[in-house]
Amino acid sequence: MDGSTKNLLMRKLCTLYKNYSLSQVYRPSTSVCVCAVEASNKAVSDPPQAKKLGHSSIGLSVSGIAITVIVGVIVVIVLTICGQYAYQGSCYRYKTYVGSSGSCVTGIKSASGYCYSSYCPNYNYRESCYKYRNYAGTSGSCVGVKSVNNYCYFNSCPNYQYFDTCYKYKTYIGSSGSCVSGEKSSSGHCYTNTCSDYSYGGSCYKYRKYVGPFTGFVNKCSGVRSSDNYCYYNVCSYYMYRGSCYRHKDYVWRFAYCRGVKSHSYCYYN
Repeated sequence: MDGSTKNLLMRKLCTLYKNYSLSQVYRPSTSVCVCAVEASNKAVSDPPQAKKLGHSSIGLSVSGIAITVIVGVIVVIVLTICGQYAYQGSCYRYKTYVGSSGSCVTGIKSASGYCYSSYCPNYNYRESCYKYRNYAGTSGSCVGVKSVNNYCYFNSCPNYQYFDTCYKYKTYIGSSGSCVSGEKSSSGHCYTNTCSDYSYGGSCYKYRKYVGPFTGFVNKCSGVRSSDNYCYYNVCSYYMYRGSCYRHKDYVWRFAYCRGVKSHSYCYYN
């Protein structure tokens, strides 16, 4: 209760008694404002009435303090029940920036691009809700918020989505191909976030070889041909040697010249 309200209430109380005027004595240590009454020049002082008025004033002041404390407690309780964020008269647990074009399925979206929600179906981090979480490592980049344990939390998938998970690479490996570091779909695609060999056009490939600017049997590419005349592919239809695929494998003499990679008595080349 503020000072003006107290002052008004005490003035109304004091004016109930005729021939008395109001003066105030403040006691800061107890925050109690006591009415002291004085007899007017035209009236005889009335000690019983003054005593009665003083008791009423103290009771009124103490009641005001009690109401103030109760209101403060109620505010704290309401804020505790509300949780972290309040928006348009409602309480929400999560506040996540989704941008002007981002969706807010489980809550309400503000004009500033924030999504307020109380339910997070996927991943929550620092009181925000995210749809995707990928391990970025210590040096990896993150399109959203990176945690202290090197996870990346974000809501918009810039590359490829598969079963509510976002992946950086999508490579066709066929029905018999293996997908070691990711998830393989029923359509024969491998979804991964890391590429240990060669990446091109958003896909990861195990092999890469230069085929030249011309097309034909010699320069045939069994995978994807790049603009700089490289062939990217995952299945080796010819000869494998030390993780590389070669079109030719010829037997050569020990000291004979090899135009590719020599291994004992064999020469691997394209």
